[in-house]
Amino acid sequence: MALRFNTAIARLITLTAHASRLPGVPRVLAEPLVLMVAPLAPHVAEELWQRLGHASTLAYEPFPQPDPALAAEDTTTLPVLLDGKVRFTIEVPPGASQDEITELLAGHPGYPTDEVARLIIVPGKIVSIVLR
Repeated sequence: MALRFNTAIARLITLTAHASRLPGVPRVLAEPLVLMVAPLAPHVAEELWQRLGHASTLAYEPFPQPDPALAAEDTTTLPVLLDGKVRFTIEVPPGASQDEITELLAGHPGYPTDEVARLIIVPGKIVSIVLR
């Protein structure tokens, strides 16, 4: 497994950018952010931890745990190909079955009125329609 520090740093920068738009950064956001910075920049994180009013080191604090419910996407965007070319996209619930995707396709205004020779659905990835 490769460690990708650049990805972690990019996500922390994104979180910091969102937090900076708030009128004031709440403590419930600031403390986990400092804890997440600690493995990447320990000296800076210690300084910020003390500025937040903590007398002890952050080295023994538990790392913030993710909440999978907050990370789950509400919808998934699937590209729809007509004869090999992307013509439109549809929004489907994550984990939608082939029958549900077919139903959503039939109601879309971009769905062809011509006879469909083949309909290939790869759930969560792509939809391909081959016309006669």
